[in-house]
Amino acid sequence: MGYCYKILTLKEAKEFYFRYDGSSFHMDREEPDKYGCFEMLRIGKDVLREWDEEILESLLKKLRDEPDHAWRAHERMIRIICRGNCDAEKYLGLLLDEMEDMLLDLFNITLVIENMAGRNESMNDGGVYTVFRYSSLAPRMCEVTERLIVACSSECGTDARFDKAVSRYRAAYRKWSEKFQA
Repeated sequence: MGYCYKILTLKEAKEFYFRYDGSSFHMDREEPDKYGCFEMLRIGKDVLREWDEEILESLLKKLRDEPDHAWRAHERMIRIICRGNCDAEKYLGLLLDEMEDMLLDLFNITLVIENMAGRNESMNDGGVYTVFRYSSLAPRMCEVTERLIVACSSECGTDARFDKAVSRYRAAYRKWSEKFQA
């Protein structure tokens, strides 16, 4: 963490928080001095929850309005929900609602499925982990994601990356269902 050179106003702190989707890792890495100032404010969990939910609402709109980049909003939503500051059940439900209605090309569907699987080796950064850890929506997630996979397979065809994404999604589902339902 950097040195605090200036006291931030709450408005400046909010803008800073929003710029990095509330990721302390990214705030500290990109602007360590400003992050030090942000940390000095000791902003309460209720305010951070409100801010996260505001970001999530804007990302839901992006999911609907920017289908060519839906995977980005989808990934950002998962990361924010996984932090545990917001009403995870509500926002995961809304994310699944959007996934249910997605009309995307193969590339974007592949990336959405990769988001669900998770991008690190432990798969604890993906939608499957987030759903199992923070909600009771695993059966619905399975239904929605499998429907998306089948629709894409029949309408778009498949490719190696899609097949690998599906395989990783199913592996993540098995892993976390065994861990959280044991």
